[in-house]
Amino acid sequence: MSLPKMLRTLKLGVLLAVLLSLVSPGLAGDSVDGTVIAVRQADLVVTFDYGTGTYEIRIVGIDNPRDSDMAEKAALFVSQRLLGKNCTLRFEGRTPEGEMNGRLFTDDPDYGIKDVGVELVRNGLVSRQSSYVGYKYDEMKAAEDQAKEARRGIWKTR
Repeated sequence: MSLPKMLRTLKLGVLLAVLLSLVSPGLAGDSVDGTVIAVRQADLVVTFDYGTGTYEIRIVGIDNPRDSDMAEKAALFVSQRLLGKNCTLRFEGRTPEGEMNGRLFTDDPDYGIKDVGVELVRNGLVSRQSSYVGYKYDEMKAAEDQAKEARRGIWKTR
């Protein structure tokens, strides 16, 4: 293949990749920066504004105790750390019902860069979803073990 033909093919491939990245919704592993503009308490779904649109995102890897005092505390925790603040969303996939799942990372100079799902578990506000395997280094299990040992939140009376 001649050099000019190779360059045209390369340019076409780059153009195609750029166009696909602009029109496709988030794919697993993709990250985007934005702002959380709403938190829905019952199932810890946040509305994430990325500038040109919004996503409804379920925080992945956690089991939220719905319809309880702890669910309210968990939603308050998320609201205090994310609502109206810059954060990073990492897409993890979709549920069979089509809901988007993701990990949310704070971008707060006072609180630091932290995975909100892990922090919810570490504070005993939710339990980890044992079937979820998306965390490396047993990060979620270690957070839950810390909460259990300190008898925080849902582990207070267990």
